[in-house]
Amino acid sequence: MNPNHYNTIILGGGPAGIASALRRRKRGEKVLLIEKGRHLGGKLDFYEWEGYRWDKGPSLFTLPALIDELFQLYGKNPKDYFNYKLIDENCRYYFPDGTHFIFHSDPIKRQESLADFFNEAEVKSVENYIQKIGKTYEAIGDLFIAAPRRGFKDLFKAEILKQYPKFASRQMLLSLNKYNERMLKNEKLVQLFNRYGTYNGSNPYKMSGLYSMIPHLELNIGTYFPVGGMRAIAESLSKLAEEVGVEVRCNQLTKEVTKEGEIFKVNLGDSEVTADQFICAIDHVSFYENIMPDAQMLAKHKDEERSTTAVVFYWAIDGNYPEIGLHNILFSADYEKEFRQLFEDKVVPDDPTFYIHNSSAVEENAAPKNGQNWFVMINAPAGVQPTDEELERLRTQVKGKIKEHIGIDLEGKVLHEERWDMARIQKDTGSHMGSLYGAAFNTKTSSFSRHGNKSKKHKNLYFAGGSVHPGGGIPLVLKSAKIVDELIEKNG
Repeated sequence: MNPNHYNTIILGGGPAGIASALRRRKRGEKVLLIEKGRHLGGKLDFYEWEGYRWDKGPSLFTLPALIDELFQLYGKNPKDYFNYKLIDENCRYYFPDGTHFIFHSDPIKRQESLADFFNEAEVKSVENYIQKIGKTYEAIGDLFIAAPRRGFKDLFKAEILKQYPKFASRQMLLSLNKYNERMLKNEKLVQLFNRYGTYNGSNPYKMSGLYSMIPHLELNIGTYFPVGGMRAIAESLSKLAEEVGVEVRCNQLTKEVTKEGEIFKVNLGDSEVTADQFICAIDHVSFYENIMPDAQMLAKHKDEERSTTAVVFYWAIDGNYPEIGLHNILFSADYEKEFRQLFEDKVVPDDPTFYIHNSSAVEENAAPKNGQNWFVMINAPAGVQPTDEELERLRTQVKGKIKEHIGIDLEGKVLHEERWDMARIQKDTGSHMGSLYGAAFNTKTSSFSRHGNKSKKHKNLYFAGGSVHPGGGIPLVLKSAKIVDELIEKNG
């Protein structure tokens, strides 16, 4: 037996790569997982400074059962590895006119909070909206996110035709913004639910209203927080992978992947490994450009409109501010202009919306006793690196809005700053143009044109992760790994 030959090699040690490795190992395969970074996790990285700890990437956690499932595959008790808690507070919202409220997952608390700023009919419209998106998700959600990517020819299959009244409704035919305007009326509520378009880095004024389903996971099922932060997801799954015999190579650059006959050859620089199957769990554009060069596929996907990148400031805050919860949004005054600048003008918005993640609000050891760890995120256009002047302008705007709308003066309170931006995201993660979610979902048919999970050109070449079907975010990349596993079994 050749020690350098594997049943499956996986490139990319993010959540999708780890989950793919665990699923293939459970099938009894010899599996190699390759990661260029210092440890597994991908965007689930972390940053530390003098007792402060930040999750570097994703900050919202839903559907924890998808993590539990990976431990249960091996008969393990998930709680021996990974724990999480339900968070009642969904988000704290601040609008330019002074409107501010806490959006709760609990319907009664949510209605009570909204009643301070909205009339009875408007509050009721929110509840009707949340119920409707739940029904839509239950009816057609799994058709699009739990199965291989649907093509246009699939529109005539019985399982789709049965749900056609829901699928081909105004939810799909209208933009998310237009759908929200019809359903919610009040412009602040429309802006609040337009915000969910940013969950896959897209434009709510262009993307299909079908994506109104996005908040279903957190509003109807629940928002959670992992004990130990988002990094705990990667750490616990890495531990499981080690225990069950997945071979892992970190700090490992992959020079090239070629296919000779039925075998994939992976050039690691100082050595070569081979496999019967190969799973790409990195950005597929970077893969076609740098790892397994393919001019045809690169031309097809490289020019697709990209989802947003970000500017993230990691701030060590001196002081405790209970006004800042786990998730906080300070909205811009002109949301449509903000997205026009992001996707059409390709500039950092002059009045951007700010998101603040403060894990120290729910986890004591995330910051020193008299401090908080703020993750401040601003959406930015893919491929655009902010200038030093723009970065300073953003810092000033964040501090100004916080002082004006929340009453916190941060002068002298930011003890330390680290930053993640387009160039650094692209370098650290391999994401083309620093895009956080691959191609944007800015057309009514984006779900049908997204890169699939199986190569049409190369037998036994598969794709998982946030840049391919069904999309970015922890739940969807874990589903992509499951889809790939099932495709391999079906085609094996």
